[in-house]
Amino acid sequence: MIETLYAGALLCLFFYLALILKKELHMLQLNSYFNTRYIKWYKQNLRARCDIIKALAVLSGILSACWDGWLFPAAGILFPVAGAVALLKQKAKKKLDFTKRAVRLFTLSLLLPAVALAVTFAATQDIRPALLLLAALTACSFPLMLLANTLIRPLETLINRWYINDAKKKMKHCPDLTVVAVTGSYGKTSVKHFLQNILSERYNVLITPGSFNTTLGVVRTVREQLQPLHEIFIVEMGAKKAGDVAEICRIVRPEYGVITAIGAQHLETFGTVENVKKAKLEIISALPATGKGFINAAGIALGDLPADAKAPVVSFGVEEDADYCARNITYTARGMAFDVYCGGEKLLTLETALLGEHNITNLLACCAVALTLGLEKYQIEKAVKGIRAVAHRLEVKPLPNGITVIDDAFNSNPVGSKMALEALKRIDGKRKIIITPGMIELGAEEAERNYAFGQAIARNCDIAVLVGAHRTQPVREGVLSAGFPEGNLMVCKNLAEANNYVKSIMQPGDVVLYENDLPDTFNE
Repeated sequence: MIETLYAGALLCLFFYLALILKKELHMLQLNSYFNTRYIKWYKQNLRARCDIIKALAVLSGILSACWDGWLFPAAGILFPVAGAVALLKQKAKKKLDFTKRAVRLFTLSLLLPAVALAVTFAATQDIRPALLLLAALTACSFPLMLLANTLIRPLETLINRWYINDAKKKMKHCPDLTVVAVTGSYGKTSVKHFLQNILSERYNVLITPGSFNTTLGVVRTVREQLQPLHEIFIVEMGAKKAGDVAEICRIVRPEYGVITAIGAQHLETFGTVENVKKAKLEIISALPATGKGFINAAGIALGDLPADAKAPVVSFGVEEDADYCARNITYTARGMAFDVYCGGEKLLTLETALLGEHNITNLLACCAVALTLGLEKYQIEKAVKGIRAVAHRLEVKPLPNGITVIDDAFNSNPVGSKMALEALKRIDGKRKIIITPGMIELGAEEAERNYAFGQAIARNCDIAVLVGAHRTQPVREGVLSAGFPEGNLMVCKNLAEANNYVKSIMQPGDVVLYENDLPDTFNE
């Protein structure tokens, strides 16, 4: 009987460890599999990682191995089962993506303790030393995942190199394919989708799906989706460090390149906005002399262009001195309307259901590219009229109960947040309500930028709901410094609590803006 309890405790604790490692893998994946980012996240979330059930499960395993009797191994079954149930009940905003890489890493993370347990049992012929070791490994799940990620890295490097080379070969077999690269601190996903809508009026277009804007995301798109029938390939290129954009360009060899905007984003890795600009300009360096670059006049001057740039470059923006600029901008009940000018000549009159000045800039970039690629003016005007907001990017959703929701959950930068607040102020409605956890990845400027964000909230909103007391402290201080009524400011523990609060106070005619929604790694 007692041996059965020991065996049950060992199996239950191993199953619990497997679920813990799955959660560790999820957090590592959200940190892009970088050990340095994973360690930093761990240090910043030590308090949130304190788990009493896990501590009791580990303690019961240790006591079971050190003292005789049935009580401790029984507890060694109870607490791991309770912990496993709790983990299985947890819901993530963005679920773990069990890619081939994730499966390999998860398998190795389970194999390491399994081998250690087998060796221990074989050497001692006693289940209790194995149970003691398993308890220690459960307590050390974080370094165990770090170890597995470190050990598997050489294999992942070889696999990634093979994937990249395979994608390059496939690109070489598409000599007639025109590649349009899109990068920028913000707006690149919107421009990608808007371009797809417009260029599809004439061409067969492929875009990188979702947020596949990393090297491996682009490689995966090429290997799995690119077909001979495609004429245009629009590639979104993200960057968290210098060289990221250049690496993707070497794979897809773009002929046209768009830089949507330059702003304060990913400053934790770039350090300064100037470094961000240099990284985005890698796309201009990659263009051939037969191609063309398109830059946002608000963030880049022609004098900023790299010395090795070969292709001609034109600018776009609402500024009068941009090559492609917008005039006669009007807001209507159905969205916006404006004229597109180039060199003093009126080229297009556009009507769109989109909101915000930043979307005018995005559409100007798309019009410049479309005209360069030979689309007729009527094709562009027709396509723009049918464009709707990209999901979670200033997406307006009228609800049957008279409430209007502006979903800008995939936005986390100062300029985009400012534009969202301006759109909230302009849209018809009674009370203007914002739900936000603030902005992240702004490095040393994060507190200052969030303080200014809070002041902007005070100028544009009637009710402010902040998510995460610790993280939103600078936002709260900024809101109150601008004379915002403290009774109209609510700080909630998580998004679910914020939603419940807003539901309890909503009235017909209210407009609710969701500005940014952080991944599970930022839960307080």
